[in-house]
Amino acid sequence: MTLPEFSLADKIAFVTGAGRGLGRAGALALARAGAHVALVARTRSQLEETAAAVERLGRKTLVAVADIRNGEQIEATVRATVEAFGRIDILFNNAGTNVRKPVVEMTDEDWHTIIDTNVKGIFLVARAVARQMIVQKSGRIINMSSMSAISPELNKVVYASSKGAVSQFTKGLALELAPHGITVNAIAPGYMMTPLVQGYLEADAERYRRILQRIPLGRVGQPEEIGGALVFLASDAARFITGATIAIDGGWTAS
Repeated sequence: MTLPEFSLADKIAFVTGAGRGLGRAGALALARAGAHVALVARTRSQLEETAAAVERLGRKTLVAVADIRNGEQIEATVRATVEAFGRIDILFNNAGTNVRKPVVEMTDEDWHTIIDTNVKGIFLVARAVARQMIVQKSGRIINMSSMSAISPELNKVVYASSKGAVSQFTKGLALELAPHGITVNAIAPGYMMTPLVQGYLEADAERYRRILQRIPLGRVGQPEEIGGALVFLASDAARFITGATIAIDGGWTAS
């Protein structure tokens, strides 16, 4: 294995939830490895901030405002990406959400907020991009799962269920797309210091302490620390890996 196998030079990546947090970190990691990036989310101002950062790295971008829960919007965004770049080599199927509540306090709306985004949205995006990748006879799909798919916590039962579905969807889709030269994998982050997680942790010092005690490496991850696994799975270095979920959690799920 040589360093050029890890290069994404002139590859075209499609990143959902790219306006902030792990989506932005992932888009920048792919760009640093050489990819041009189609950036997809619901908030244009955040996407434009990510686009500016990607372009400072010398890469091209496409900014597309779309809701991953809307199949028509996603199909149109995929078409626009292919029209702009000619192909889609990498999908980082990242966009997701959570509502922290005990199950008995969950409303129907809370359920649909989580499931429609984390399961239906992942499906709609993967379906649209996979159709293009089948035409190309190549591609890398990396879905966003979570350590919660393996090790659920209190008040995250529905979220954990949605991410468990993503991990199983990843395995099944890997089998379906393997004959077309397409790999499908997932990454499963633990606590990463995104703005939302930072607010949650810093709101309760005792809770923050308990969480740190559960992490063998003794700290919360930084968003950019998903980049190594993401770039690896998107590269030729991982061409014989499919159906896998890689935990990036400081050892949480190993303890």
